[in-house]
Amino acid sequence: MSDSEIDQEYLVKVDDEVYGPIPEKRLVDDLGKGELSKDARFWDGEDWLPIGFLLENNLWNEDEWGELKEVVAEGPPLPASLAWEDVKVKGRWLMIYGDHLVVEGGGFRKEEIASILTGEPREGGIPIVKILNVSITASDNYSKIEISSFHKMYEVYTLVCNLSTSDTDALVKELKNSEVRISFS
Repeated sequence: MSDSEIDQEYLVKVDDEVYGPIPEKRLVDDLGKGELSKDARFWDGEDWLPIGFLLENNLWNEDEWGELKEVVAEGPPLPASLAWEDVKVKGRWLMIYGDHLVVEGGGFRKEEIASILTGEPREGGIPIVKILNVSITASDNYSKIEISSFHKMYEVYTLVCNLSTSDTDALVKELKNSEVRISFS
């Protein structure tokens, strides 16, 4: 029998009680069925590790922790009542969150270096009642949305997002209901 066919067994600790040794396959099965608490820990020979490591086959190894996995969440970064994704910047969203218009996500872009150096916000929320103006510039199949408000005492800053034509129409409807000044170009 080869080493890969031998089912590894572990001691398992739940609260202050220690059980086992228990085969890895049974631990994974019990955890998947909810019969084993996710707070349980297993002994790897040196430390009590979270039982969740077994699900990923990410067991402690002196030389390597395993591959890092990027978790990608679908949808807007906030539980907004209305949200529209930017058509030009993946992961960037324009949202209505409570009584704020929020632009968030999309990571760092070289086009934003100037605003970063001057201290202007690249993303964030503006209370809808404090929006000075929303400028909409239509292109072929999307619109550039620029939302302006005050930054610090007398400085004006602008958050930018690009929305599809249908999303732009939905945004305009919401902003008109809130009596926000909108300019089209």
